[in-house]
Amino acid sequence: MASDTNAYVTPKAGSGGVNLRSQPFIDPITRIGFLPEGARLVLEEAGTDWHAGRVYVSTQFAQAIGDAFVTLRPGAISVNVRSAPVLSDATDVGDLNAGQRLELIQRVGDWLLARAYVSAQFSDVVIDSGSEPKPPKPPAPSGLLTPDQVRALPLTPAALREAPPGLNQHQIRAARIWNQYGGLLEPLAASIGIEPAVAVAVVAVESGGRGFGADGRMIIRFENHVFWSLWGRNNPNAFNALFAFNSDVTWQGHKFRANVNAPWQDVHTGSQSSEWDAFHVAAALDANAAKRSISMGLPQIMGFNHKRIGYDTVEAMFDAFSADERWQLLGMFAFIVANPALPAALQQGDFVTFAKGYNGPGQADFYAGLIRAVRDAFLTLPASKSLALPVAMGLPAMAPARPRRRPAARPRKRATSRRSRP
Repeated sequence: MASDTNAYVTPKAGSGGVNLRSQPFIDPITRIGFLPEGARLVLEEAGTDWHAGRVYVSTQFAQAIGDAFVTLRPGAISVNVRSAPVLSDATDVGDLNAGQRLELIQRVGDWLLARAYVSAQFSDVVIDSGSEPKPPKPPAPSGLLTPDQVRALPLTPAALREAPPGLNQHQIRAARIWNQYGGLLEPLAASIGIEPAVAVAVVAVESGGRGFGADGRMIIRFENHVFWSLWGRNNPNAFNALFAFNSDVTWQGHKFRANVNAPWQDVHTGSQSSEWDAFHVAAALDANAAKRSISMGLPQIMGFNHKRIGYDTVEAMFDAFSADERWQLLGMFAFIVANPALPAALQQGDFVTFAKGYNGPGQADFYAGLIRAVRDAFLTLPASKSLALPVAMGLPAMAPARPRRRPAARPRKRATSRRSRP
């Protein structure tokens, strides 16, 4: 049987799984992984004794040798072998190590598509009728808008706030956040009983002010010291070869390199490309730990907080936040309502208590002052007609809102426990 994108190879029922091999013969050097029962590979070619399936390896750590083979890049330790060109635990089916090679099919963007073999004795070829799996549905945090309500709302408000020349930075931020996100912020603010002006101020101070970069990718920040805690501590040699951070001030000195022969680079350069490059290096080692080690999107919530905002897995949070800023804003409000003291503090204008609960105790007065300043600045902006959208949805109408920085949703630097230098 020739390659058919609707045909797959999967372990036989009751087999428990089947070894994945780089060549169609049994030898320790050909074993590259294990395909568990229930998993599958797109079929490349069916045979009498062996079936060939399609696997992917990242060009970050692997290279094509002519048009024939895939091997590790010089200096690379290993690279994950994946069932699809997606950085996820679900796609990780093995590792290509030094001395091993795969048969190259073709290059696909940042991936090399190759053959992997499974014994026909323990696997079956199946034809899929069907549709692609649907992306994870965002959760419906208690007391907030449902995903269907969020999906139906426009991000931009029906009435914009003017930002005439001569405004101060707080007023400019407030106008920008409202004009960009006010259509969703007003009903979200109403759902937790706060004024839109307060919601705008919280987003202004506790977020980066945007959810996606110019290249269309979600804004992230990769935290070396968190990846050390989640993965590096148990794999110190591999971590030390590619990552470094200051053991005394763990949020400083973050560096990475693509392989042991590559030069060290700063992670936090002000450019999203270095954040994503560091993330991809980590994800090739452990995709799940890498996703838990980044702060994501507009609210910069750490991946390890996925359960706090209603996602069963960090992969589901990553996929939702990568898809739409609506889910990022909903996640931010879910993070707030997960601690009942936080919405109560916002309702009472107690921004110090809010800042302590959201960011950690460090500089709570400073962040509270910023929130208060942006709230007050928003209220000075030329007002437009009141919005009718929340009322039409059966939600209480409220006043206006504003913008800037990141949360203890992401661990606040001074509150992070120290890690030994990798």
